[in-house]
Parts: sequence; structure tokens; C-alpha cells
Amino acid sequence: MGIGRSKRVVSTFIVVIAVLVLGAQPGGAFERKSGIWKVLRAGHFGRAMNDEARAWPIKGSIVAKGRRYKFWQYEWEEKRPAGHGATLLLVFEETHKGLSYLGSYEFDGISFKGPVHPEIRGKTVYFPYPVYEILGFGGPETASFENGPPAELFPGSVSKFVR
Repeated sequence: MGIGRSKRVVSTFIVVIAVLVLGAQPGGAFERKSGIWKVLRAGHFGRAMNDEARAWPIKGSIVAKGRRYKFWQYEWEEKRPAGHGATLLLVFEETHKGLSYLGSYEFDGISFKGPVHPEIRGKTVYFPYPVYEILGFGGPETASFENGPPAELFPGSVSKFVR
């Protein structure tokens, strides 16, 4: 084996190890260029898609007026300086071609009893906030998708559908 050949073997080995290490890290560079992140970029999603952002699917889907809606939860929390963040309900349409991003709603992902994760029940997205009432406001909150994405997540809320 010549010197030139051994350098190629060593170089190839180093590249393979680097790819495996980078690809295995959660939020690694490869992950951010594929999957749901690729769909969000194609749909002109305007929020952070760096290693401070996470997204995961919500179990189930809604079929209404001939359209199939799929949902993901998105969280972003700034690590430095801490304190900034957002939780979104991402809305997608699923067709034979795959998923396409339609828009999102911001919601409070933490209640006084801990994290809140949306659930699909029939044609409704259900946010299982603990049942309480303070000055006439209380949970649980729901958003019906029977006629497509509503203009507001909850009636009277500030969480509008953002495309």
C-alpha cells in the first residue's frame, strides 16, 4: 500500500466519522435540511429553525371539506439570553404529494400545572389546560377545523392564523 493510498483511506475514515457524529446529534445540520424543516422552509415559515427550535407531530389528523389537516407542535426557546420563546401549533395539509405548510397559531404551551400539548378529537384541536376559572376565563380550550383553519385559535384570543 502506497503513501497516497493510505492518506485517502485515513481521509475517508475521518469524513465518515465526522458525518456520523454530526448526523447523530439532535438538531444537527443534516436534520435541519430535511423532514419537517424542509416542508417549513418551502412554506416560508418565518420562525427560527436553528438548534434552539424543536418540532414534533401531534397524533391524529382532521378531515374536513375534502382536506386532510395534520398538526405539529413547535417550540423555540432562546438559550442565551434566556427568557424568550414561543410555542406554536403548526397546520399542514396532507395530499398525495405530501405535506404542505398552511400556517400556525401561537399558544401558551405552559399552564400553571405544566406543559400543555394539543390533542385531536374529531374535527377539533383540544388544548387540555386544567379546568379553572379566573375572572370568567378558564379552560379547556378547543378550536374547530370543521370549516378549515379558524381565523383565531380561540374566539376572542390574540392568536391569529399566520401564514
